[in-house]
Amino acid sequence: NLGPDRNFLASVSLANGDYCWIFGSDDALAKDSLAILQTYLDSQADIYLCDRKETGCDLVEIRNPHRSWLRTDDELYVFNNNLDREIYLSRCLSIGGVFSYLSSLIVKKERWDAIDFDASYIGTSYPHVFIMMSVFNTPGCLLHYISKPLVICRGDNDSFEKKGKARRILIDFIAYLKLAN
Repeated sequence: NLGPDRNFLASVSLANGDYCWIFGSDDALAKDSLAILQTYLDSQADIYLCDRKETGCDLVEIRNPHRSWLRTDDELYVFNNNLDREIYLSRCLSIGGVFSYLSSLIVKKERWDAIDFDASYIGTSYPHVFIMMSVFNTPGCLLHYISKPLVICRGDNDSFEKKGKARRILIDFIAYLKLAN
């Protein structure tokens, strides 16, 4: 165990497939999610972003059957310039649309590996966001948004919230401010 940030990075470095679906240990695949994802792979996107279903800690009680990250249905985005990115960002409903929720991300391994990682993101809880935003900002990046909940998010077990909700939100602010600078 290298700690969560390094564990996520190490898991991708050890992978040998075309794509990596980085999954938090708290989460689960929704029924038929692999088969559903397979139907999208023809787009050969660099990033696939899927929605999630939110449950209680027991993975049974459904609290939110469909948490959407974007204000759109399925869509394939091509990012050739800043206007393309602005259009995408204007459709985001939360920071989940800009890669905060790890288990919603499927990434082309060669794109991930091509990023020169900035080690100062270790300890932010968001080193994956640095890499994903770097891929996102690469000219010609393809992002396929899948507006289906392929992931089950197990709630009430956020280890970051042990120090309080405000501290949990502060982690998001600090990391995304670092990304902005």
